[in-house]
Amino acid sequence: MEIKKINEENLKDAVFIEKVCFSTPWDEDALAQELKNPCSRLYAAFEDGRAAGYAAVYCVESEADIARVAVLPEYRRRGIAAAMLLYALKDVGANTAFLDVRESNLPALRLYESLGFEKTGVRKNYYSRPDENAVLMRLELRGE
Repeated sequence: MEIKKINEENLKDAVFIEKVCFSTPWDEDALAQELKNPCSRLYAAFEDGRAAGYAAVYCVESEADIARVAVLPEYRRRGIAAAMLLYALKDVGANTAFLDVRESNLPALRLYESLGFEKTGVRKNYYSRPDENAVLMRLELRGE
């Protein structure tokens, strides 16, 4: 597996993964804007030359907000999401990371907990298509 930053040349890989993995996907224009955002970083994981997953992370100072993590169904349960997250958090130099996840997404919750994320709260009806609560999570990477 190879993890690298997304650029204009491989942006369509992230667009495809968005469409397959999310009920409210970001479109190509939105992702292109993220490439221009100095606080945003997009990463893709490649297996055998094919994009298998991608992650979007915002970083300000030493805090990272994990906005998106997605792995194509045929590549799941191979450690790709964990590898992308660890790579991204190291790359941005984050001390603290935050994310939210659908309450029903038990595989993602287990993954985040295995990486050391702790539940910090719930946002009621945060997601749509379908309506669902978001579990808020936080990870301290290097002391407070």
